[in-house]
Amino acid sequence: STLSMIRLLAIAAVATAYGPATAGRGGAIRIVVGSGTSSVPRGGGGLIPTKPKPLLKEAAIDLSIMGAAQLFFRRTHCTNARTCELARAVVACRAFFVTVQSYLLAIYVRQLGVARSMKQSAVVKEDLFRMRVRLTKASVKAVFLLAVHLHFGLMPPLVVSCVTAVVALPYWWDRESSYIAKYGRRHGQLFWAAF
Repeated sequence: STLSMIRLLAIAAVATAYGPATAGRGGAIRIVVGSGTSSVPRGGGGLIPTKPKPLLKEAAIDLSIMGAAQLFFRRTHCTNARTCELARAVVACRAFFVTVQSYLLAIYVRQLGVARSMKQSAVVKEDLFRMRVRLTKASVKAVFLLAVHLHFGLMPPLVVSCVTAVVALPYWWDRESSYIAKYGRRHGQLFWAAF
């Protein structure tokens, strides 16, 4: 059935994301509570460079997400906002898109601010450049997708773009040297650090 196919795609995506990359690490998740300390120095001198993402793995996960979203929206006859039989689904997708994109942009801006306030080492400068590019791309992409949705009524891109943006965060690929580990956990982003 379609639901079984969606479940299999979701399981495959998770297995791909947490397979070889996390082998031997024990799978532990660290939760930061209160004003916990971090092993990353407060200055910019001892930071570890963020590793590049495994592009093939990310592409496989993105394709799985897109396939699952297409199956879901086709199954519910809601691929287009104008012909969708469930009015609440349209509102829910739009609210989901705006909420996730706003939250991600707020995190990006916050991390940029933290990085700017630190000692400008080579790693921090490189991270600043990459984070500025990421913020610009995310802003343009959000506006473009919203415009496409409002003009053509397409529904799947709203959900797919949000899920793939979250999956693309460096945190999932390299937790020790991710931007959140370096510029987030020690500066109040406790909700995000709990992931």
